[in-house]
Parts: sequence; structure tokens; C-alpha cells
Amino acid sequence: MLITRQNELETLCGQLRAAQPIALDTEFISERCYSARLCLLQVYACGPGDPVEGLIDPFSVGLAPLLELVSDPEVTKIVHSGGQDLQILFGESGRPARSVFDTQIAAAFLGYGHQIGYTELVRRVLGGPSLSKEAQYSNWAARPLSPEQMEYALDDVRYLPALFDILRSRLLERGRLTWAESEFSRAEEKAASPMAPEDLYRKLNLSGLSRRQLGALRELASVRDEIARSIDKPPSFVVPDTALIQMARQPPASIATMRSMRGMPSIPSEQANQFLAALKTAAALQTEQLPHRQMGESSDPRTDSVAALLNVVAQVRAAEQEVSRTYLAPRDQIQTLASWWLSSSRTPTPPDIPLLSDWRRQLLGAEMLDLLDGEVAITLHSHGRASESLLRVVRIK
Repeated sequence: MLITRQNELETLCGQLRAAQPIALDTEFISERCYSARLCLLQVYACGPGDPVEGLIDPFSVGLAPLLELVSDPEVTKIVHSGGQDLQILFGESGRPARSVFDTQIAAAFLGYGHQIGYTELVRRVLGGPSLSKEAQYSNWAARPLSPEQMEYALDDVRYLPALFDILRSRLLERGRLTWAESEFSRAEEKAASPMAPEDLYRKLNLSGLSRRQLGALRELASVRDEIARSIDKPPSFVVPDTALIQMARQPPASIATMRSMRGMPSIPSEQANQFLAALKTAAALQTEQLPHRQMGESSDPRTDSVAALLNVVAQVRAAEQEVSRTYLAPRDQIQTLASWWLSSSRTPTPPDIPLLSDWRRQLLGAEMLDLLDGEVAITLHSHGRASESLLRVVRIK
């Protein structure tokens, strides 16, 4: 069951290729290190005969045979909420995963909510069983693994093929398989596209920051990441997000001032000097070198009002269609659309956002453009029946 020899892995991968689709999951540790440390891989495939299953110990074998399967577009892989798993495997091979079917994403297009958990999805789609979570927070780096750990790990993949069959069939019935596949592809690309150091600051809370402060935060976040990588610790271990943002708001002039800031740990002088140097670099930036707010980040009340109306429409349409609101129309995209429409110098071409392309445009995006252009009006309509739409689109031009 536990693969610790290279020839065992090669044999297993041959069996998996013949029995695909392959259910895949990983166990890793990420709390105390810069990059997640891969500790175990679980695989399972039904095939025409007996099931093929295995636990692969990455501390004992080279993963090349399995990673070849992961990147092979001719081999279907099934995961659940597999974004971080795919990111870890990309880090191991440098090759993106291909032909991935994510059951959490698939479920989001069938009315199960945006991020349903694996245990709950197994219960609702397959009618059980109840899966134990006792080993969820085990030390997966420790050896030997206990029987309870190994059983828990295999349970994480044993039910994925059955979920795949049912969810894929339902997506096909409703004409939504291509919708879900577009999100599978996005997830594959995202896992293979780590954020550049100069963009890391955008993961933080940017509300209320001026362009000058954004420039300081950009430099600080890049330095923090460099330090974290060098000592193999999470960036927040070096300096918490809140303290980093406070430094951007009120740049300290000395190490003593920095260390006296609320929430700031007692960092070594060498690291403190790196942050001070980053602030000095930021202070010297010319205006044209400062970051621009992304469209949609403005706190303009008019933009917020238009976005609020569009968000109501998006929420109702998502509920009617039993599609995850987050996949259909993320709030930042709606904010971007509202900002474009209100801009005095707006281009005739709408912004290039997913909401205005592919299935999203058909389901909602075109309707939003017509609403903004005054070609249609939205009216409330309800006779108390749950099956009826709350909104009606009335063409007025």
C-alpha cells in the first residue's frame, strides 16, 4: 500500500495509466516553512478490473513517473479543491498539470455552493459514508505512518472516481461541462503561474492606501518575501501583514522606531535594515513609477452604487442558474465594469474580463452591458413561487 521503492512506483504508474481516470490528492506541511513540503501522495483508479490504489512516499522515491502522468493531457486526473496540490506538483516538476477535473469546481456549477468540502460532497452526492477527519492535522512528515493515517489518506481519493462519473454526467445533461472545463483550465494555469515578487503586495489589504503608500508596500512585500525564502519561513513569520501595511502608511526612520510599532516582532538588525532600504527605494520613486490602482479599486461612491446594483443582479442570476456566484461574476470584475462605465474617458470597448466572455457573457455579461447602456430595465417580480425569477429584464429601446 505504501510505495517506498522506485520499481513499485513505476509499476503502479503503469497500472494507473491503464485504469484512468486517476484520483489524486496530497498531504503536505505548510505552517512553518516558506513553501509547502510534500509528505505523501495518494492515488486511486477504478479501471475495468480491481481498483488500483497507492500511497506514495516522496521521501523514499523519485516522483518522475507520477509527475509524467500529471502533466500528460491524455490522462484525466480527478482532484477535489486541488489548487494547492497542483501548485506543489508544479514545483516538483516545473510542468503544469493537464486534463484535471476538480470535483469542487464541478459541484459549483451544479448548485452545491462555491467551495463545498469533500466530506460533505461525498455525503450529498453519494449518500455517505461519513468520513473521519481525525487524522486531518497529523504530522505527515513523521515516519512511520500509522494505519489510521494511511486509511484517512486513501479515503481522500477512493470516492473521487464515483463523484467524477456523477458530476460529469450532470454537467453534460445541463450543458455545463464546457463551463466547468474553462475553470479547470484556469486552475491549471494559476497553479503553474506563481506571483511575481513585485506583485505580492496586491495580496494584502490595499484599501485607503495612496499611490505613494502602495509603492512602499510593493517594495516592503518584495523584501519580506526574499527574507522569508532565505530562512524557509512563511512571510507572515518575518513580519505580519498588518505591521507591513503600517510601515507603508507611516514609514519608520530608524530600527528603533520600526521595532516600537504595534504588532512588529523584534526582527534582527540585518532584516530591519533591508526593510529600511526598501522604504528608501520607495521614497525615491518618481510619480510615474508608482503603482496604479487597478480599475475597480476606487472608493468612488458612484462606482460603488452602480456596482451594488450589478451585484444584486449577479446574485439573483447565480441563484436561479445554480451556479457559484464567484465563478459567474466576482465582485472585483463587477467593480471593474462599473468603473469603466462611469469613466469620463472610457474606451468604446468594454474591459477584457471573464464576465464579458464565453458562457458568462451569455448568462449574465451581455445583460449587464445592456442595463448599463439603458437598453433594458430590471424590474422586481415575484408571486411567492420559488421557481419564478425575482428579476425581469424589460427591453426599453
